[in-house]
Amino acid sequence: MLNESKTLEALKKFILVCEELRSEHGCPWDKAQTHESLRMQLIEEAYEAADAMLNYQTKGEIDNLREELGDILLQVVLHSVIAEEEHIFTLEDVVNEITEKMIHRHPHVFNRDNQDENKKTWEELKAEEKSKDTTPLLHGIPKALPALLRSAKVQKKAAVNYHHKMDVEFSVSQIALLANQLEKVTSKEKKEKLMTSMLYHMTNVAWQENINLEECLMKNIDTVINSLEP
Repeated sequence: MLNESKTLEALKKFILVCEELRSEHGCPWDKAQTHESLRMQLIEEAYEAADAMLNYQTKGEIDNLREELGDILLQVVLHSVIAEEEHIFTLEDVVNEITEKMIHRHPHVFNRDNQDENKKTWEELKAEEKSKDTTPLLHGIPKALPALLRSAKVQKKAAVNYHHKMDVEFSVSQIALLANQLEKVTSKEKKEKLMTSMLYHMTNVAWQENINLEECLMKNIDTVINSLEP
């Protein structure tokens, strides 16, 4: 069980460390950071944490996972400290917002007496939260996502919200047709267009068949590496 007192004490100490790093007499590098300058670092840290989770699952490595989750926490706190300096929001705001979101999206846990709320799906509850957001739906899908994952998310949301959906059979036939054309073209530009279309149709098949193409490709890459460097 969570030791609330020790956890809050540790978190408070860490926040003070981050604030000190950003202070007038703090670290020059940390003081110079902005949301934009830390953006790619956050992405890299997320990938490293995901990799540590795989190592924990396959090799039982605990220390690396703990370290990488700490690096993710550093990013969250640093961005919150910067935002507070800019008078935008605070870490308290961040925590309160995610707390309210989790409660709202789990009425079957936190609001058991309201049967109407309990019948709502995660996506319906999420849509309620986004109803005030004027950003077009597909434009809200993060551009920083890996291309295969982003493609699948775009196609899935387009199918659900705009009834724009390609049949799996059609995409399979297009992949075969494009592969045949790829053997015949010679220019780099045409090859790029054909290969891009093939990938788009492959992600369409993948999401409809509930296949994570990104993970599949990662596993295949690991298989190749292990076969060459056992």
